[in-house]
This record gives sequence, C-alpha cells and structure tokens, in this order.
Amino acid sequence: MGFLFNLIIISSKIKCLLDGCDDWDVSADLPEWDSHPSIIKETRLRPDIVIHSASTQLLIMVELTVPYDNRMEEAHIYKREKYMNLTKELENAGYKAVVMPVAVGARGFVGSSVYDLLTKLSICGNKRTKALKLLAEIAENSSRWIWSRRNEKFLHKD
Repeated sequence: MGFLFNLIIISSKIKCLLDGCDDWDVSADLPEWDSHPSIIKETRLRPDIVIHSASTQLLIMVELTVPYDNRMEEAHIYKREKYMNLTKELENAGYKAVVMPVAVGARGFVGSSVYDLLTKLSICGNKRTKALKLLAEIAENSSRWIWSRRNEKFLHKD
C-alpha cells in the first residue's frame, strides 16, 4: 500500500510543460518548416524544435545531439550551455523559456534526457516506450547508413 501511495504522490508532482493552454505551435529548424517564432529568428541560434504558446509566452526549445555513446553527458552539457544566453534574453523579453537538450547516441543508446522530455510532454507508458525504441532504431540505422557510405564523395566536402 505504501508503494502505491508513493507512486501516486510522485506522479502527481510531474507537471506537463503543455498544461495551461491549447494554442501550441511547433516549428523545426528545417527549410520547409521556416516558422520559428520571430523572437527566435532574430537570434543567431536555431533550436532544432521550438514548441511555442502565444497566450502563455512559453517557449520550449528542444535541441538534439547525436554523440558517440561515451560522450552523451558532455554533449548534453554543451547543448544546455549553448542556449543559456538565449534563455536569459527570452526571459528578459517577457517569455518563459525552457531548453531541453536531448541526446541519442550514434549507436542507438537513448539518453535519459529523451525520457525526461517525453515525460514532461505527457508522453508516457506504451507510447513513450515505442518512441524510445523507434529513436534507438533510427539512430542505429542512420549511423549504419553513414558508415556504409563513408567513402562516397557526396559525404565529403572538397
């Protein structure tokens, strides 16, 4: 009984970053998704994904890194620090800013940062498990593809 009670207390403390509004807009740093909020476009930094609410002025910036498995923590710290000044600038401009660096190892190891992000976005249970497995497969397959073409010219700048 104590375990169940503790589990209920712990799960009630987990707050979804998306709670409190329903006007979320998602943009990605891709040519066909050129829709980052203007406050982000004005800076030199481009987070991989920005989830933005105009009503709450909340910006959730997701920054992906795909390091070799033994550099996961180092890469996570680097990405977090890279966006520290931008976060302060956004907060000074009246926004609430959250940076969520996530790391998926080049050989398919999914870092705890991905688990944390999915939890904070209320992606839990089987959906989270499937997402984590899919991310691992994609990273591993992508690394295998790059390795198999390592000698091809199109991968190298002349």
